[in-house]
Amino acid sequence: MPRLPKIPAARSDRPEPSSGRGHALLALALVLALGGCGGEGPPPAVPQLVSPVGGATLDTDTPVFTITNARGFDSGEASYTFRVVVASTGRDVASVTVAAGPSQTAVRFPDPLLRGATLGWSVVGRDRAGSEVASGSASFRLPPVDCRSTSDPYAKAVVGFWVPATCLAVNSYNDPEEALGPPDAGQLPNNAYFGFVSLGDGGFVDVDMEGCAIDAEGADVRVLQSVSSEPVTLYASSSPAGPWVLVESRKPCGQRNPGTFSRRCEFDLAAAGIEEARYLRVQDGELFPCPGGTDTEGADIDAVQILSVKP
Repeated sequence: MPRLPKIPAARSDRPEPSSGRGHALLALALVLALGGCGGEGPPPAVPQLVSPVGGATLDTDTPVFTITNARGFDSGEASYTFRVVVASTGRDVASVTVAAGPSQTAVRFPDPLLRGATLGWSVVGRDRAGSEVASGSASFRLPPVDCRSTSDPYAKAVVGFWVPATCLAVNSYNDPEEALGPPDAGQLPNNAYFGFVSLGDGGFVDVDMEGCAIDAEGADVRVLQSVSSEPVTLYASSSPAGPWVLVESRKPCGQRNPGTFSRRCEFDLAAAGIEEARYLRVQDGELFPCPGGTDTEGADIDAVQILSVKP
């Protein structure tokens, strides 16, 4: 087999959760141009998935994906977009576009993929004239999620936080660690509040649950949200760096939670096709521009709770 040539780094577009406003992220992809190693016979009419094979269980969350190029979609003629989704729901996990290799094309995604779900992958080739050819799809699984054993169902640590600067300037409740632990929000006699973090317009807080939420009967995660009935969007991941996969979007948190000042909204991991998740992104779903006339702009997060804890 000839020595593999070096190919320039590629641009990767992975969906960034932001209430429908996609943020393209730059990422480096390891691209391997494979040529002269294929089997006998003419090139196929559409890209053929080589590895990982359908039904495979892998020992890494950064596998190499390899295809045999479609006829007329080789090096200098085309590019290929590799896409990974949650197999049962089609929820986006990651995608990357690379230049075609001589007869085969392969790529390693720059960041770990999602554990805790059966994933599917497929490829679309595009030539210089804009014509496209699409592969079939194959499913695979990654190693299990790294879950710690715990009987405490509440968030333990903040691993990410973002609120628009215009909202931070007017909000009085900007400490993301207020989302940790059991619900403790309340209101003082002077109408001031305590015990929550305000997320502003589309802001979010990422929390490490340490234990894992698992998909069981009914709801699996509860978010406690204060002050009013602002909706909340939930994403899940197996890593603090993502990828973040949408569970449910803009769910109203209007029902008062018994014994607390806050209201609750509940989420089912089955909506995303995820079986277990350790990290949760709680995002504002009100999407009201700041300043909006209050010092509690956006969803006000009191606590994040696992309802179905992995033993």
